Amino acid sequence: MRTQHGHISAQTRRRFLAGELILRGFDNDTIVDVTETSLSSVKRWRAKIQSDGLQGLARKPQSGCPSKINSVQKSELKAIILKGAKAAGYFTDRWTTRIVADLIFKKWGIMYSRSQVSRILHALGLFVQKPDVKSKKRSQAAIDHWRRHVWPRLKKKRTKTV
Repeated sequence: MRTQHGHISAQTRRRFLAGELILRGFDNDTIVDVTETSLSSVKRWRAKIQSDGLQGLARKPQSGCPSKINSVQKSELKAIILKGAKAAGYFTDRWTTRIVADLIFKKWGIMYSRSQVSRILHALGLFVQKPDVKSKKRSQAAIDHWRRHVWPRLKKKRTKTV
């Protein structure tokens, strides 16, 4: 079984090596020594080979709940997000996972946690962008003055060595 990068994992190689040894008639202790695995794993693999053959040792795809939101709804969600939150009826134009979760619930009646909304957004190619919040008291002129005049006086000077 190949990983997402196209290489067979060491774990998969070990399982198939054990499977080959099982099919050749080696005993469990020898297989444990050769593959450096536990006896319980070898016993489990032996039972799997007896029921499903060598292909029974192949890695299974990850299971889990199927997504409640389908691909059409996801593409519609992406289009709504790209138009902006104000266009969707929210007071701010900043999307947060909480607002997107609220949108999904209002539009399709599907409730998602904020972390799951984040995963959905990443799958759609949308990433969180935090705004650069600056103080209302900020003065660029004061900052420039400090950098030019105060900081050079405070900064330690290198001592010259002979």
